[in-house]
Amino acid sequence: MPRNQARHSAAISLGVMGAGFVATFPLLDYGWGALLHGGFEAGLVGGLADWFAVTALFRHPLGLKIPHTALLPRNRDKVVRSLVNVIENEFLTKDSIKSKVGAFLAGDKLIALAERHQEDAVRAIVAASGFAARSLPVERIVPFLARELKRKAAELDTVSLLTLLRNEVLARGFEEKAFQFILQKAEGILVRDAARDQLGAMAANALAGVKAGGLMGFAVNAFAGFMTEDKLGALLQNAILSSLRDMRQYESHPLRMLLLEEIRKLLLDLPNNEEVVNGLEAAKLNAIESVDLEGYLAKWLGELKEKAIAFVQEERYATDVVAPAVSGFLARFREEPEKLDAIRDWAQERVSSIVDENHSRIGVLVRENLDKLDNKTLIEMIEDKIGSDLQWIRVNGAVCGFLIGLVLEGVNLIF
Repeated sequence: MPRNQARHSAAISLGVMGAGFVATFPLLDYGWGALLHGGFEAGLVGGLADWFAVTALFRHPLGLKIPHTALLPRNRDKVVRSLVNVIENEFLTKDSIKSKVGAFLAGDKLIALAERHQEDAVRAIVAASGFAARSLPVERIVPFLARELKRKAAELDTVSLLTLLRNEVLARGFEEKAFQFILQKAEGILVRDAARDQLGAMAANALAGVKAGGLMGFAVNAFAGFMTEDKLGALLQNAILSSLRDMRQYESHPLRMLLLEEIRKLLLDLPNNEEVVNGLEAAKLNAIESVDLEGYLAKWLGELKEKAIAFVQEERYATDVVAPAVSGFLARFREEPEKLDAIRDWAQERVSSIVDENHSRIGVLVRENLDKLDNKTLIEMIEDKIGSDLQWIRVNGAVCGFLIGLVLEGVNLIF
């Protein structure tokens, strides 16, 4: 019942008792009249006493500063301290908060709660992803990332890299493939007319420079006079092409095997070749310093950021990425609830720590909120919450007083 209605009922009950008290004065000579008069008198006294008691809780009755009235305004600090003490040490104790939160963090309840709010979780993750993508500090990441990449590149061991490269080349047979490629390219060059002419000119110059006497000199001169540059070039061209084709076709060709063996020796000795190692080390350091790594990273990360922002805003990110991931996690936890133990234990530890550190703030918060209210507002708030019950005390006082008065006046008449 609203407080005003209860107050109205209390006033009516008090008025009825007062009216009955006055109306029964002419009936005092009659036994039943005296009985009613005594009842109304006691009801009036009870109603007035309870009105005084209820009013004295909040204010001075009739504005008179009677001692021990206006109890709440005069004892506000004591009431607030008591309220804070009750809330902290009786209602919201550390153990009660921890036990309630612990029960809430039970594995099945956590899973059920997550499943009920799965769509909310998806929206929250999408929103968090968008915020993270937009807030990515590219301008601060790039210098650090470039510096670290350069440092790591400078620390790379050239000998180890060469050893790794050599092992990969030999394990995958790249030296044979490279040799085959060279033979093919050499054959492609030698079949040209220009190569034939060059070989003929080189052979003719070589024969012209040969100095030999006697029969050998006669034979050489006869051969040189018989062979023209074109013939010499064609002869050498055919001989070399034949050897190249044989090496390409037959893996057991002696010259092929010899050349491959030499290539493998060079590869095996490559990490120990100081000239090669020093050259590669110098080239590595020069490349690190000459490359505009920050500019490249800034451009690349900028493009990646824009793509990430655009992607998380697409509907398929929520439906095809986030939602299946959330469903997968929940299904995994539902099938293997023991995996939640670590999360639950961590959450309980965090809750316990937070409660231990901030429990006293409950009382501080209550006190701060109460201190914001002046006495008038505080009294009105209390009356609004419990005023109707207090007004019924007045009604009960008048009624009980009336009944008790009837009993007492009845006893008085009997004796």
